[in-house]
Amino acid sequence: MKLSIENLYKTFSGFVALDRINMEVGETEFVCLLGPSGCGKTTLLRIIAGLLDFDGGAMSLGDRDLVEIAARDRGFGLVFQSYSLFPNMTVKENVGYGLKVQKVDKKERGERVEKLLELIKLPDLTDRYPHQLSGGQQQRVAIARALAVEPCLLLLDEPLSALDARVRAEMRYEIREMQQRLGIPTIMVTHDQEEALTMADKIICMKDGRIEQIGTPRELYAEPATRFVADFVGVSNIFSTAWVRENLPKKMGSRPEGRENSFDFAIRPEQLVIDGRKDGADIKNMQFLGNLSRITLNWHGQDVVVELQGYPQFKVGSSVAVIVPDDCGRWVKA
Repeated sequence: MKLSIENLYKTFSGFVALDRINMEVGETEFVCLLGPSGCGKTTLLRIIAGLLDFDGGAMSLGDRDLVEIAARDRGFGLVFQSYSLFPNMTVKENVGYGLKVQKVDKKERGERVEKLLELIKLPDLTDRYPHQLSGGQQQRVAIARALAVEPCLLLLDEPLSALDARVRAEMRYEIREMQQRLGIPTIMVTHDQEEALTMADKIICMKDGRIEQIGTPRELYAEPATRFVADFVGVSNIFSTAWVRENLPKKMGSRPEGRENSFDFAIRPEQLVIDGRKDGADIKNMQFLGNLSRITLNWHGQDVVVELQGYPQFKVGSSVAVIVPDDCGRWVKA
């Protein structure tokens, strides 16, 4: 079933937390709500879950109006950042808790729990308690508990933010694999652009309670619509219209019509080329990052970041030329 939200808005004591939100989640889609802290993404997730009321708009799942359905009756699975496992219950009991509440037969309950523990790769930890598990294991159990009741929609609120980098990378793959295997529509809140880019079918990028852009990971990275998206999703060099007019005049031909400060020009660091045989830009800093090097230069009074493969033989303080290929860069709303 498709989740549809139309013109949804929410205020807190006069503060607009969500402003006319329009979005859809398809039957098997994995959607990430991406944005900085305070942008409204968790508020939106809690409204979808039924944990918060909203002030206007419409929200439906298939042909069901969710406004008329209590949170406990929506059939959604919800996983929080804090895991929220019952400390006095074993792994098996935690996973089967929702089924017990639903009065599912004990034999069937056991079979479903066993299958889920296989799915989350913890079949040998059934009798352990939460305090005996690692952070990654606890999160797997929390996800299994949410999946046990066979939800029609899975909601994940920053599920990986408390994990260390290595475990977080593993869990990204595992959560996405589970979601694809089960075909459950999923909405995940995250502030981590890498999580969104690697896990989502669709990203909804938010700022200040509004949706800045909706699209696939590739669309948001390669075709950002606004300065905020260009700067938040990945790294961008962003130039004002005045700077482009003076230093990259050819790019002015593709600029949309509008006021002087209504559009900026954005280009990704990996799209720029450095020519060491010429000058015009001074190298301020170089960072070796393994498979690539990140170079910061001062170019016509503006700091510019360039990313090159390997370890180029340039030196800090030397002068080089920066080349912008004809087909690179994009005008974005300021």
